[in-house]
Amino acid sequence: MPMDEFPRIKLDDLQSGYPGVFDSARYVDVGIGWLSLIQEFVEEALLPDASLTVHELKEKWGTLRIWCDTPVVAARLAKGKAEMKSAFTCEACGAEGFVRRPPPGRYAWWRCLCDEHASEDQRSWPRRDVGKMTGMMQCEGQWYQYNRDLDDMVPSDPPEGWSR
Repeated sequence: MPMDEFPRIKLDDLQSGYPGVFDSARYVDVGIGWLSLIQEFVEEALLPDASLTVHELKEKWGTLRIWCDTPVVAARLAKGKAEMKSAFTCEACGAEGFVRRPPPGRYAWWRCLCDEHASEDQRSWPRRDVGKMTGMMQCEGQWYQYNRDLDDMVPSDPPEGWSR
């Protein structure tokens, strides 16, 4: 089933559920399976930054991308956590999934899908090789890595081989 046939999150629903946060959003195009990630992000980010403003939500390279304004480190870490969790959350249903990338020479979107929502063809695709920076982000000079057991961003050393 093509990805555009899966239910999508509606901007109107986000605007009514989180007044002020999505009022200036220009673009929302992600599957309903990531709704809980977005809700967790907003609720976690609003605690330290009541002025949080989200401008765009989209899928890129099989994971969620959130464009928002916040100078608050805790809110930026909540954003990073949601984006990183999307790499193992099915965009169609929210179940456990993984990023599937098309084989070389194939022109298709990378998608994070569970086996149920991936087509037979997509189930044969290799998992995305995300490299040495998997689950990592830098914020105000400090590196953080997503720890799945703690469900949190934890301070970490820079990725191996990282140089400024």
